[in-house]
Amino acid sequence: MKAPLQNCQRLCVILPSWIGDTVMATPALRALRKNLPTTHITLLGRAGLRTILSGLPFFDECVEHRMRGWLGPLSNLKPIRAINADAMLLFPNSLRSALIAYASGARTRIGWNRQHRGWFLTHPATAPFMAIPYSSVDTYCDLTELALGTTISDRTVQLRCSTEELAHGFRLLDGLERPRVILNPGANRIDKRWSTAKFAALAIALRKQCGAGVAVTGSENERAVVDAIVSASDGAAISMIDRGVTLNGLKGAIAQADLLITNDTGPRHIAAGLDTPCVSLFGPTDHRYTTLHEPQSANSNAPPREWLLIADPFLPKEVIANHVAQITRVERISVGDVAHAATQLLNAKAG
Repeated sequence: MKAPLQNCQRLCVILPSWIGDTVMATPALRALRKNLPTTHITLLGRAGLRTILSGLPFFDECVEHRMRGWLGPLSNLKPIRAINADAMLLFPNSLRSALIAYASGARTRIGWNRQHRGWFLTHPATAPFMAIPYSSVDTYCDLTELALGTTISDRTVQLRCSTEELAHGFRLLDGLERPRVILNPGANRIDKRWSTAKFAALAIALRKQCGAGVAVTGSENERAVVDAIVSASDGAAISMIDRGVTLNGLKGAIAQADLLITNDTGPRHIAAGLDTPCVSLFGPTDHRYTTLHEPQSANSNAPPREWLLIADPFLPKEVIANHVAQITRVERISVGDVAHAATQLLNAKAG
């Protein structure tokens, strides 16, 4: 049977909504470019995603569009139809994304057959039943394999930084002692956030144990959280908000940091894409939904680039952390455990 994207001249890929999910789609995007070298590939997604993916050679253009709300994307179809795509590949599983693809006029529309949206797809793919959580990296790659009719073996995420992003990132970290550690205390959900008191205690511990220069990042909406950590850190940490952090600046700063310590949120994936060591804190979200594959290395003794700390690491594999929020509170992770993980990764990087 002919693969749906065979002979495709103009492909549009609908990106996931979240930064982390978009980073997890990069192995699939890399495979699309490798297998469709002459196809014009357009990415369609919400504002900000172009910044995350800038510098990657996997696409020809990125169209930003209002993607939230039922009528948001459909209220102005002109930019979507102007893409003039032969085929649409849908990474989100929403009915909304299927309606966008259908309304685009593309003859071929490929996506997982979920949320009763098969009517709007020409190639509704049936996902295999998974008894345990399955990483979004693999979900995007599996769909792309079906679309291309080939196997994707390299499933490591990848990002690149521009000279401007690196320059902005350098300014954000300027003057900090080495090793330079970025703390990211925010998250889209309050229950995913490790406490400000513990982040402040961690900053103090890293300064005493490693002589680290610590910077705390966040959006303007998270200023109160960042300010509380910096204030309680006894001078061990500075605020990246006060230094004018933006998304592209954060990307450049993470690329030049020695370590990122973060809740389960987008900067974790940025660090993975830029090969920056990371300690990731997981509470009531199951880490298996966002498993990031380690790079294949000829050196089997190469240190891992990520250290996962899970609120309850002894859950049976059939139990999903999201379903037992009371026993997977992120606050169960101790400052000592995070400091130990951080020290191990910093020592491995220095060695």
